[in-house]
Amino acid sequence: MLAAISLRTPVGSLPPVVDEVSADLDLSAAAAGLLTTAPVLCFGLFAPAAPLLARRLGGERVLLVALVPIVLGLLLRGVGAASALFAGTLLAGAGIAVGNVIVPAVLKGRFGTRVGLLTGLYTAALSGGAALAAGLTVPISQALDLDWPAALAVWAAPAVVALAVLAAALARTGGRARTEPGSSGAARLLGEALAWQVTVFMGLQSLVFYACLAWLPSILRDDGYRAESAGALLALYAVAGIPASLLVPIAAARAATQRPLVTLMTAAMAAGLCGLLLAPEAAVVWVALLATAQGGAFGLALTLIVLRSPDPRRAAELSGMAQAIGYGLAAAGPLTVGVLRDATGTWTAPLVLLLALTVPLLAAGLGAGRDRFVAAGDTPARVTP
Repeated sequence: MLAAISLRTPVGSLPPVVDEVSADLDLSAAAAGLLTTAPVLCFGLFAPAAPLLARRLGGERVLLVALVPIVLGLLLRGVGAASALFAGTLLAGAGIAVGNVIVPAVLKGRFGTRVGLLTGLYTAALSGGAALAAGLTVPISQALDLDWPAALAVWAAPAVVALAVLAAALARTGGRARTEPGSSGAARLLGEALAWQVTVFMGLQSLVFYACLAWLPSILRDDGYRAESAGALLALYAVAGIPASLLVPIAAARAATQRPLVTLMTAAMAAGLCGLLLAPEAAVVWVALLATAQGGAFGLALTLIVLRSPDPRRAAELSGMAQAIGYGLAAAGPLTVGVLRDATGTWTAPLVLLLALTVPLLAAGLGAGRDRFVAAGDTPARVTP
């Protein structure tokens, strides 16, 4: 859970100060979008390495190793130069990518009969990390009179704590690897419709989430909200999704099919986007609804990876595919939104695009919600909660 918090603080800490960063470093909206997209792009680029590392080191050791570049990357962002900011963001993103992929395999290996509860707790911790970073970066900088580089570097502290706790835990258990996924069957998943449906669902819900995480404060500020209010709503965006991210995986693991949950989360996401587009004066309502939908959708996406996998090895392979390709797709979100904003001068076109993407999101989720295993024909995939 401590590691999960640090898998999102590097992403959530930048958007609240992105306007100050852009002004100080003279970045365009497209360049700022690239900066916020960089971690998500890393999620896709480095995800395939995780199953290979786990095969040699074991899942928990790989998670420990993944925390090291996160700490170093956060400290590097504190230098304040544009090159250091981009380099630190990429370094932290690489560590997050490996951690993202390996956790579902660890959960499958250690907690196979309690996967719903543990996935919910893990997802809630991820959301909590994003919420803490989004909500506290500006207040910490103001309270301690820090400039934006120092405010970003502060978030190395919880990653150091997570690193120390996990190292102590592994030392106490002798560093035994409880999950040793391989990679020999990964290519086979590329030919399976179910694996692609899980992947597209993961990718599109992540695209919408990271696009909103990156640009929600700017959207709200253009609608007349003060910087403090926009930051508070961004924190709400992260916090309001935590209950759903905890409860939806539990419900998904108990259900014979996850299709009703897919439909409910997608409909709520579409409603939230419509509200931001048509009635921004009620942003607190739409942000809360959108956050609930996305928290539930993300927890559901992670749960589907575990439920559709017959064993920890396959869970690592499916997780690697879903996150490598899915986050590669998601990386286009913040950058595309920034480019559309520059081209049109308003946030209407970006919000309409995100709304339109809920249609293929629903289609992929309905396919991924079937009670099946990947690489196992029509074998039922029920897991006892």
